Amino acid sequence: MLCHFLFVLPSPSVLVLLISPLHSTLVQQFFLLNTARLSKHPMISPKEKQDDFREPVIQGHPPTISRLILNFLGCLLSIPIYYFSTVHSRYPVTLDIVITIALTELNRYIVEGRRQDFARSQHPPTFNEHFDEKNEWSSLHLEAQPRLPSADCMAAVVGWREDPGLYARALESYKSAKTCTFFLAGIDGDETEDQDMVNVFRQVFPHNSAVIQIPEPLGEVAERIRVKTLALQRQNELRVNEEEANAVAMQACLDLARSILRQHNLTIGGPKGIRHLCLKQRHMHKKGIMFTAYVFALVISDMLGIEFLWSSDSDTIVFPDSLEKTINTIASDPKAGGASSGLVVHNNRETAVTNLASAVYWGELYLTRSTPACTGTSDCQSGPSTAFRLSALPAILVPWYMQIAFGKRMIVNEDRHLTTNLLLRGWNVVFASDVLAATDTPTTMARWLRQQVRWARATHIESLLRPKVYLVSHPLLFYGMVKREFGPAIGAFAVTWFFFTGHQLIEISIMDFVFRILISTSYNFVRNTHRLTLTDLKWIVPGVFFYYIPLPAVQIYSMLTMAADGWGTSMRASGDMEKAKRESKRKAWFDLGFFVVWMGIVAGVLAKVIASHWSLLWHEKMACIMAVMFVTMWGAWRVTIGASA
Repeated sequence: MLCHFLFVLPSPSVLVLLISPLHSTLVQQFFLLNTARLSKHPMISPKEKQDDFREPVIQGHPPTISRLILNFLGCLLSIPIYYFSTVHSRYPVTLDIVITIALTELNRYIVEGRRQDFARSQHPPTFNEHFDEKNEWSSLHLEAQPRLPSADCMAAVVGWREDPGLYARALESYKSAKTCTFFLAGIDGDETEDQDMVNVFRQVFPHNSAVIQIPEPLGEVAERIRVKTLALQRQNELRVNEEEANAVAMQACLDLARSILRQHNLTIGGPKGIRHLCLKQRHMHKKGIMFTAYVFALVISDMLGIEFLWSSDSDTIVFPDSLEKTINTIASDPKAGGASSGLVVHNNRETAVTNLASAVYWGELYLTRSTPACTGTSDCQSGPSTAFRLSALPAILVPWYMQIAFGKRMIVNEDRHLTTNLLLRGWNVVFASDVLAATDTPTTMARWLRQQVRWARATHIESLLRPKVYLVSHPLLFYGMVKREFGPAIGAFAVTWFFFTGHQLIEISIMDFVFRILISTSYNFVRNTHRLTLTDLKWIVPGVFFYYIPLPAVQIYSMLTMAADGWGTSMRASGDMEKAKRESKRKAWFDLGFFVVWMGIVAGVLAKVIASHWSLLWHEKMACIMAVMFVTMWGAWRVTIGASA
């Protein structure tokens, strides 16, 4: 069986044959030779055992049949619950925020309980001094004592042509991060323009550090070995097993990573060893550099005995307790595969857009992400502030990297698809809403909308194209998906219907929205870990409109363009900004035209309501609607397409 290849993957000299596309025939001969060898001599020499790296692979914690049935019934029940709570409620928006706050509080309570479990695990009960030596000796000396859970971790930070000043601030923040014992930087590019990030790394970490050039991105290595393994399965008339092919590719990448470390004669850890490592490779995309960084993290963590990985972006600044307080929510739970923290905006003073975005992070994202999290089924680990149990990664990295949707490789949903893979294998995913990290937000309306559309596309792909995740997860995950996916879509349809017909499909109460804003704002003032200053207060209400007015259009447009991809954020280094070409008008309209059209529809609806209230004549009403639509669409064009083209 091909699964036995995991135990005979070769030394670096033979591994070259697997990696090089020029040796496909030799690769096939190698696999066939090892198949024959396994059938006759299944044992491995002690030398091979010592040289090879074997990361323990935990496939996950699949639910029982009874649990699957209960989850399915719960999903069916959540549909009428959502329907009656919205359609047949006088104040549906207020009711929704009350339910969300209740779930947020429940999540806070559960997360704190997890931390208390971890704290108790650090102080196991001591044995009574007066014990029967004859009866107790075997339990004390013959049985292996369990290893105490630890929140020690290593950090992996990836980026592409980041602003040097911001990158330096991000790296500096890890010097004071508690429980971070090793730092790994990944740079998605090896050209002259990418050297700035390398220089920043060397300036911030001048001692106990090293920089390695990766000759070939490990994602491409994994893809090639996986394809060859599947071909050999078919050639030898074996059952095609993608899980085995993924495992073979994963093990080859792990062995290659360890070989690269050996070739550079790096001593990992220790007082004089390497504690800060920078990897750079040919520019691909964020998922490509993440895969390489995660593979090296698995190898290095095995050397250091570390159980957890903190993953972040090059524009994110962590606080001293960000890593520790996130990881200790999962450290004592062997079924918890990942966690993420809350986020604040560190550049909120730059522009009006960043101030509004900061208000959105404070008032909306803190609550909405907590809905399914109380059941350990958080559906998105934010890229800037994510923690993983390393033993959960080997089984999911290759299928995560090789994801295909609509017949093409997906690179825009790296964080959500990692979370989906964890949930599909039965791992719990936790959201530590009371822990914060500071991330960068777009400074212009055009970049903000592009980011929102990219996130929405990833959400649609994971929510609508992976229905199995709801069968193996708590029904609250499905309920959250229904509310998130169909609520804004129904709103967009209702607004458009009223614009063209004048008929109101949904009863709208102004007081309902007022109550919603008052309740959510009051709750955030009391319970949100992020404390606002007096200057920030004026942005709260505008932030609500800033987020919710474009939301229906973002939802519909991203659903229609799910197959579009890209890095998601543009490079911010000043030299690159000067050299970068201005976007074409056609691309700007493709990316942002939906917003101009939607703002025209919203303005037309408001003008129609006002004109009807004033009892204007038909021609006066039409003139009013056309004038308001023209001014609004022109303004929307100015702040998006006109500003970016």
